[in-house]
Amino acid sequence: MTNKERLINDIYEAFKNVKLEDGIGLWEAQGHDDRLSKLECKKLRAKDVKEDWNNIPLIHLYQCSSSLTFFDAKGMRFHTPMFLLYALGVFQKEQEELQKNGLLKGCSEPDMENRLQTITGYQLDTPEYKLLYIESFSLFSGKQLKCITQFLQYRINELVMYYKSDEAKELGLLPEMVKYNSDYLQLQEALNCWIHNFEIE
Repeated sequence: MTNKERLINDIYEAFKNVKLEDGIGLWEAQGHDDRLSKLECKKLRAKDVKEDWNNIPLIHLYQCSSSLTFFDAKGMRFHTPMFLLYALGVFQKEQEELQKNGLLKGCSEPDMENRLQTITGYQLDTPEYKLLYIESFSLFSGKQLKCITQFLQYRINELVMYYKSDEAKELGLLPEMVKYNSDYLQLQEALNCWIHNFEIE
């Protein structure tokens, strides 16, 4: 089993049986983003998957990509596995089919990686940091938080492997140069933040 396959399995296992309960769903979060009334948000909630996150249609991740910023703790816990699995390419074939049929026009690509990395842009103990990270991820179990750090570590490993590849060699890139790559540095900083700020082993 590859590291990627192991990570995917860990995500499915860690978030198995998680339900939305009374948390904010994808479409409801869009209502918050659009600053709609409570009544309008309630109507949007009727469209949300609430029992099994595996049943969330991929196209909804695109249509509601900004929801990542507007989830409450239960909403974040419920939707995170779908966003992580998308980022790992689990739904690649379905994504290509949606693109082929022109169903993704005008939609923004879901970007969980960016959501996890922006933790480095906030000072600890600020209201923004507490809202977007401490509160949003407060219901995650140790295994669920571990999936986040494993995901970031996987992205780091991808860059390390690229710098060891023949393609990188042809471009004159030495393996040790990865430590100066801006994406590598940002990912490493984000990983350290998650490990230390959430005390993840």
